[in-house]
Amino acid sequence: MSKTTKLAELYKKAASLNEELPKELMEKLSIYGQILELLGGLWAAATKDWKLAEAKRRETIATIYSLDPEGTTKDREMKAEMAAAEWRRKEAEYEAEALRWKAAYLSTQEQIQILKKKYEHMKEVAKGGI
Repeated sequence: MSKTTKLAELYKKAASLNEELPKELMEKLSIYGQILELLGGLWAAATKDWKLAEAKRRETIATIYSLDPEGTTKDREMKAEMAAAEWRRKEAEYEAEALRWKAAYLSTQEQIQILKKKYEHMKEVAKGGI
């Protein structure tokens, strides 16, 4: 089972729980913890892909630039940039993916904080507080 499939299952399971019942709220918090763990792994993997694509782009530029003594410096730079264009595109795609997972991770962290506050409020009301 892929991580994204597992995420979908966990989100569905969390959505089915009633946040007004303390037991289910705690279960939902536990599920969000599992979601956070998966998102962290996806964010890390996407960041790795992004940085590897960046390294490959830089390597391609350096290789073309240093091994092609023909032409002016500007010509050599342009050849190198053209040779690395595909890696630049991949780098942008992987960066976007990493940022997407980062945003999902941070959003989930915030959701967990909200659920914690809700649980604390439930405990206060149960004690006779506001």
